[in-house]
Amino acid sequence: MSRKKQKFTDCAASLGASDYFGTVFDGMCRSEAYQSLNLSARHFYTLCRVQARSPHGRACLYRHGEEFGVTYTDRDFVFPAKHLQLYGVDRGNAHKCFRKLIEAGFIEKREGNKHMKKVNVYRFSEKWKEI
Repeated sequence: MSRKKQKFTDCAASLGASDYFGTVFDGMCRSEAYQSLNLSARHFYTLCRVQARSPHGRACLYRHGEEFGVTYTDRDFVFPAKHLQLYGVDRGNAHKCFRKLIEAGFIEKREGNKHMKKVNVYRFSEKWKEI
């Protein structure tokens, strides 16, 4: 019997112009901190990475920074409720996932909204390596 050769397509070639990706590293996935997270929090972390790189996520962060006179780095991101809806994430579930990711050291809250109707600003963190 002969085996048929399978064709593998390059992931980047199959992406459209509106597709963005979020990076999750091998060392992170094998860490105790990452493995202690439930699947929902792991998935949400990946969505945070995608959101941070997407043009609508960057634009929202830029507008927020302009409005309040703050400069943000590439490690900073926002995830407003209207963007949660784009990914099919419930606000209550997102709140729980944010809390778990902060406790585990994967993200930190840079700015809270303090009931002022502005978005929370988060920052990707490497504190999980120390935990």
